[in-house]
Amino acid sequence: SRLNVYWRYAFAALSGLLMALPALEHEFFILSWFGLVPLLFAVQDLSLRRCYLVSVIGGFVLYLFSSYWVLPFIINMKGYGIVLSLLLSCLYWAYNAHVIVLVMLCWAAISRHIVWERLLLFPLLIVAGFTIFPSVFPVQIGIGQSHNLLAIQAMDIVGIYGLDFAIALSNICLYELVRRRDLKAAVWPFAVCAGFLILWFAYGYFSLLNWEQDQQSWPTKKIGLVQANDEPSIAIPDPKAGYGWSYPPEMEMTEQLVKAGAEIVFWPESRYKGYFKSDYVRAAYLHRVKQLSVPLIMQDLEHVNSKVSEAGTSKTYNTMFMLSDKGELASTYRKQKRIAFGEYLPLIENSPVMRSWAQIIVGDFLANISAGQDRSVFSAAGMNIIPLICFEVIFPEFVADAAFQSPPGGVLVTASFDAWFGQSHAPFQHLALSRIRAVENRLPLVHIINNGPSAVVLPSGRIIAQTEAFKKLAVTVDMPYSENIGASFYTAYPRAFIFTVYALLLMLLICRFSSTLLRREFGR
Repeated sequence: SRLNVYWRYAFAALSGLLMALPALEHEFFILSWFGLVPLLFAVQDLSLRRCYLVSVIGGFVLYLFSSYWVLPFIINMKGYGIVLSLLLSCLYWAYNAHVIVLVMLCWAAISRHIVWERLLLFPLLIVAGFTIFPSVFPVQIGIGQSHNLLAIQAMDIVGIYGLDFAIALSNICLYELVRRRDLKAAVWPFAVCAGFLILWFAYGYFSLLNWEQDQQSWPTKKIGLVQANDEPSIAIPDPKAGYGWSYPPEMEMTEQLVKAGAEIVFWPESRYKGYFKSDYVRAAYLHRVKQLSVPLIMQDLEHVNSKVSEAGTSKTYNTMFMLSDKGELASTYRKQKRIAFGEYLPLIENSPVMRSWAQIIVGDFLANISAGQDRSVFSAAGMNIIPLICFEVIFPEFVADAAFQSPPGGVLVTASFDAWFGQSHAPFQHLALSRIRAVENRLPLVHIINNGPSAVVLPSGRIIAQTEAFKKLAVTVDMPYSENIGASFYTAYPRAFIFTVYALLLMLLICRFSSTLLRREFGR
């Protein structure tokens, strides 16, 4: 009946909303732990075709609300009109909705063949779906738990996908408890799941307690954060009134921070600074930073001529670099993880013929930012700084690999220009993911954003300083730091949990379908 169809669509949309709200406002974090239950009821006993239609509604609502900032991102970065930008945004939301579709289709096809293992199957499918599905901005369901310090501590073992597993386990347990009429025959599977969740939060309590105590005894480093709050601009903007390329507003703010005692100063990502392009600008920076006698870490676009065999071509890199306390260029890092369609076009960027065809079709969606090849660690102010540019911090395994290659005493530093997203929730979601990376790798993290919020996060996940978003300001922060802090289990083995999930899922499917075939054979 139509009523039966409508309530299923309504339940799917409700699940999408419940799962999106924690990503928008951290006060709603509790919703994630039961937000998928309506969707599980909505797809119950449906054919695969109808399951697709229902679950795509849930996925679309989830990404529509949690990633609504894609619309201003396209408008600001590409300069497209509202109609075309809205169409492209809808395509993005619809595409990402299929990660939920993938999970629910597998659930509908497989879960009817197993019994109590359903409690294990659903979390495995959630993790597998979110790790396999390719997305421009990968967002895990655990992002809404960044303020829930008890829930995120165990990520130093299993990463954010372990948190996704725990959230999915809570959802499937609640669903099965509600739908089952006779629980006496299968109490122990629920007891095992309840025990897992209790252990998860117990570990969180004691781990948080230990880290908070240790951090109190660490000496501090006084760091300076510059938040320029520039407007997004497709073209290279002109210098602001009263300033020039050789003396931007950030330099004036840096001088104030040094007077306040900053031992090192961080600038955020910007549209353009001219450091690599102009000898005059480099000389000016050399002079001013040498006078300040404080290391400066900043970012700029770097144009590099290719080899002789490729004469007439050049590459552009998004580069973070450090000027020593003598003003000299001491270290550089070229961004490796680029944003598809924003900084490059996947699959065809190395094919001149296909690029020319794509240029006709997608026009400005083709960018020319090349990927860096080497990791780098900056040594300054007695710290080993692990540089990350823009949205590199949202890739958990990439960050773990970078942290693992760093010597002890590492500090994660991520610099970004989030003004492309307007005054939306995107910068706050960016900070939430940075906070999760700090816990996963048990390293301090400096989150420096052009338009804010900028923050300093401790290995426990505690934010000790956070600036107001969408304002120009400069602050100093006394950041606890230990030169002996090392990598977590997750840092050393970031793929261990994911591979375990794949193995368990494969074993579960093999065991259940093998037993089904044996029963059919003996039944004959």
